[in-house]
Amino acid sequence: MDMHDDALDDRKTKLRRVLKEADRLRYLYDFGDSWQHVIAVEAIELSDFTGSWCEVLDGARACPPEDVGGVPGYQHFLDSIQQPSSEEGRRSLEWAGGTFDPDLFDRRAADAAVKRICNNLWG
Repeated sequence: MDMHDDALDDRKTKLRRVLKEADRLRYLYDFGDSWQHVIAVEAIELSDFTGSWCEVLDGARACPPEDVGGVPGYQHFLDSIQQPSSEEGRRSLEWAGGTFDPDLFDRRAADAAVKRICNNLWG
């Protein structure tokens, strides 16, 4: 069985219609690199707020660079940037835009991205 047979189109599916409190779902991002995330619904609260109805409360670590090669590629990338004076380390950092801090988590940037997704404002 294809692991994507039960996938829903995120452009057409509203989370509030398929999830309830305490549900968990596996979100597959980037079918090529197969980044898998588990999303847990901790609470659903009624609100008359007319803005965004979702937000990032907390998180940890930076997102890997796009097209880094999934988990094994990201691990290789992290290993190479630990030696920034080596040729491979320099190439990896240059490819990532010059700098990369794997421990950095920008809650505001993550929250803005989630709000775009939740409100179908893809840019």
